[in-house]
This record gives sequence, C-alpha cells and structure tokens, in this order.
Amino acid sequence: MYDIIIVGGGISAFTAALFAVRRGLSVLVIGKDLGGQANYSDTIENYPGLEQVGGLELVSTAKGQAEYFGAKFIEGEVTRVKPVADGFVLVSYNQQYKAQAVILAYGKTPGDLGVPGEDQYKGKGVSACANCDAPLYKNKVVAVVGLGDVAADAGLLLSKYAKKIYVLSKTDKFQAHPGLSKALFKKPNVELVPYAQVQQILGEERVSGLQIQDIKSGQSRRLEVAGVFVELGYWVDSNLVKNVVELDDKDQIVVGPDQSTSVPGIFAAGDATNKEYKQAVISAGEAATAALAAYDYLMHRQGGVGLTSDWTQIKKIK
Repeated sequence: MYDIIIVGGGISAFTAALFAVRRGLSVLVIGKDLGGQANYSDTIENYPGLEQVGGLELVSTAKGQAEYFGAKFIEGEVTRVKPVADGFVLVSYNQQYKAQAVILAYGKTPGDLGVPGEDQYKGKGVSACANCDAPLYKNKVVAVVGLGDVAADAGLLLSKYAKKIYVLSKTDKFQAHPGLSKALFKKPNVELVPYAQVQQILGEERVSGLQIQDIKSGQSRRLEVAGVFVELGYWVDSNLVKNVVELDDKDQIVVGPDQSTSVPGIFAAGDATNKEYKQAVISAGEAATAALAAYDYLMHRQGGVGLTSDWTQIKKIK
C-alpha cells in the first residue's frame, strides 16, 4: 500500500512525485514512457530559470530529483483505476498496486494513421517525434504525414537533416499557419504531395516506402522513403478512469482549483485535465498543487493536521 500512486511519465508526473515524496509520503510512479510530450520538444526556451533546455533533459532531471528523495518508479501502462474501501487499486500488466490516493498525470497520446504497417514499424522507421528522431535520417528520404502547425514544425526540423522530405496533404494545399507553411516550402528539399492518402507503410526489417493513393484519380503508387513521421496531434486516452471520475466531452479529466476530481482521493494534473492551457511549466505547477492537495487529503483522512498556509502568518502592512 503506497500513500500515493502517480500515473504518467512526463514533467507533470515527476513534479507531483517530487512534491509528494518531500512531504514524507511513499510514492510510486507508473509510466509507459519517459518524457511524455517533452520528447517532442527538442528545445524549450520558456521554462522559468532555464534559458534553454531539451525536453527530455528537463524531464530526466525532474525524475532524478524525485528518485533522490525516495520516489519509486515502474515502467508500465495503467489500464484501470478502481476505488476500494481503503483507497484505490491500479492495474498494470495484470499486476495490482494499491494506494490511498492517486494523481493522474498521463498527458496526451499521439494520433495514429491506423493503416497496415504502422504499428509494425514503430521505432523502425515510423516516428511521432521529429525532435527525437530527425538526426537519425541525415541524407535520407522521409515523408511527413500530418496536420497543421505540428506537421509544419516537423518538416522544418527534418529539412536540416534529410536529403528529401515529402509532405503529404489530402488537398492541393498544406493547411498550417501561413508563416510556417511559407517557410517550410521555401526549403529546396521539401516537396508537397497533394491529394495523397496513405494506404500502407511498407518495409521488411525497417520502413522502405509508402503506398499512397491519389484521392482525385484513385490511382495508387509507391513512394520510396526510409522514414515516416506521423504528426497528427494528440488526444487524451482516459479509458482507465472512464465511469470513475467526471470527464468532459473531450475525455479530459474535470478538476477543481486544487486539481481534485469528482472522486475524493483522486487528483489530476497536466495535459489530461480540462485546464485550458497546455505548457510544461503549467503542467508542473498543476502537479505541485495536486501533490500538496493529496497530502492534505491524506492527513485529514488519517485524523492529522493538513497543510497550513504561510499566508495566514502575514500581517497587512498599513
């Protein structure tokens, strides 16, 4: 039985772990990948106190801090959160873990194309992270399949490494911010492939091509590429708490000012919540709030004294 189990593997999860463990609580973090969406940020320039830092570096540092103070980490995917009489049971890979409180900080999931070969070649030429993998495709031919500014950013980064970048669009134009789109197609190694629908990702041990269909003519052809970057944005997968906590119409977890959910003892922070703005620094702040609120919840539940605010000691200066 842990005091708190935190679900997630990004800056929100590790910040919550740091703040909770420093309150003397036993903390377990269960996450299926290190970094979360920070993996998609090669450089972060708006995190206070750091002029410039890599996304993975930032998250790794936060994880190390939490580990230093005693937080435990398990690689896994939580598929169910179940309230029980003395707390909560979390299920991951047929293993059960118990906690008195839970913090949900699992962020968002990259969108998939849903075509044959995509799952087979993930990590073998199919990537959802240009910031992570672009340097691996130096002097190679790649394709970007995606939407809007996210795909444009990926194409711009890849243009620094790849010999050739095909940018696929289902229309005759690429829909993105005009400035980004203009910058992208000014690159001599970037080519728009209009009216393109991906039918299959091809390969043997690794990706070797794409089978695409011309939406207007219906004709199919093979596009020779060594890598496919799927840039379809992100969505929230809240199936593990569906019918447990309140969700909005986007499957985001509804939280209050203290990051509490509709179920006492379950808190949430970061991109999986219905808070409007999604930034690393905001996720970290919400996670700190969730950890302190969870501590307060546990102390009151155990009949002890919860948090006391420093502000109550400050006298107004006349």
